[in-house]
Amino acid sequence: MAEIVGHLGGGGMILFVALLALRCLARMGWLPAALPGGLSREDPLHRPARFSPAEYAGAFFAVLALQWAVLFFAWLTLNQPGGLPAFLSHFWQRFTQAGDSPHYLFIAENGYAASGEDAKWIVFYPLYPWLIRLARLFTLGNTALAGLLVSQLCWGGCGVLLLRLAGWFFPRSQAVWAPAFLAAYPFAFFGMGVYTESLFLLLCLGCVCRAVRGRWLTAGLLGGLAALCRTQGLVLLLPVLWLWMQARKEEKQGPKSLGLALLPAGWGVYLACNWALFGDPFRFLAFEAAPPWYQTTRWIGENLAQHWRLAVEHPGLANFIYWPQIGLYFVVLAALFWGLFTGARTEWLIWGGAYLGMSYLAGWLISGPRYLLGCLPLFLLLARVRPKPVRAGLLAVILLALCCYAALYLQGQAIM
Repeated sequence: MAEIVGHLGGGGMILFVALLALRCLARMGWLPAALPGGLSREDPLHRPARFSPAEYAGAFFAVLALQWAVLFFAWLTLNQPGGLPAFLSHFWQRFTQAGDSPHYLFIAENGYAASGEDAKWIVFYPLYPWLIRLARLFTLGNTALAGLLVSQLCWGGCGVLLLRLAGWFFPRSQAVWAPAFLAAYPFAFFGMGVYTESLFLLLCLGCVCRAVRGRWLTAGLLGGLAALCRTQGLVLLLPVLWLWMQARKEEKQGPKSLGLALLPAGWGVYLACNWALFGDPFRFLAFEAAPPWYQTTRWIGENLAQHWRLAVEHPGLANFIYWPQIGLYFVVLAALFWGLFTGARTEWLIWGGAYLGMSYLAGWLISGPRYLLGCLPLFLLLARVRPKPVRAGLLAVILLALCCYAALYLQGQAIM
């Protein structure tokens, strides 16, 4: 069964990329004949929906309030004593002292080490710890509080920018569903803690928002910062390049390309950090391959097959790590295929497919469900579902899963 799952996952990605490449060629007018059916059709841009500052503020606070409400409700279901003070104390412990949070806080306080046991923390990209260090100016030097402040401000900002981006493609009443699906994602609570998720999502959304409007310089700058936050930021080069090519096709004098060069420049800064510390710009790869990460790059099919075997061998971890990341891979891939054959925007499909593929090339993936929070085109595709009752049903099911996994995370289960 593991091999079947691996072949389905890897083969599905190959087929999706091949069909998407054909659509891109057709959209550029580089095919001798039109593609059959809706494969080459693409939803048009709408007249941008106008949202007031109060509505953007509402989106900011709504995505934050939903997470706080879900986490508090999850805490109550655990029947823990102490009420609100006990919940806040436990929240602090789980979101500043568990998982990778202590590593980011260490870097924010001490910087990177060039030798010794702490040298391995170079695997964590620098932008988020740098912002935490800056935010300490507003938290009286409390590094953990600064980390929470950065993450939660960015999380609220994600609600604003996703609403703004969705407003370019949907009517007002439909655009609001995109941030709702983001906020209800089953592992969205990671956006509240000392993790890079919120900052990364905010930069990705900012990059694409600017690219859709043809603001290539700021799009490149924001995309470069995303690549200084996480490796997957490099994925943004593909949808932005597609949008740039479309703009160049429509304009007699093509848009300037300087902004595109800034997208990989952020990753270049990270490589420069490695070179300055170790004399090797790719030294982080050796640390990733060593314990405790064992991180290498392998084909998607091999990784999915390994996840299946690990789920069978370790049933205690399967429901928290392996089954969700196997299931979510196929759910997202199915959503991308649906979008491909029903006329979803090409840049969404490029962005989502590249992000999904890059994430699942990781050879020892144990945080797939958390990483897929960054697959932002998924939430646009879900908002695109036309029958409103179906859309509402999907949101209810996803929200229920969020409540369940939030409770498990607060319980201390191995959700990473």
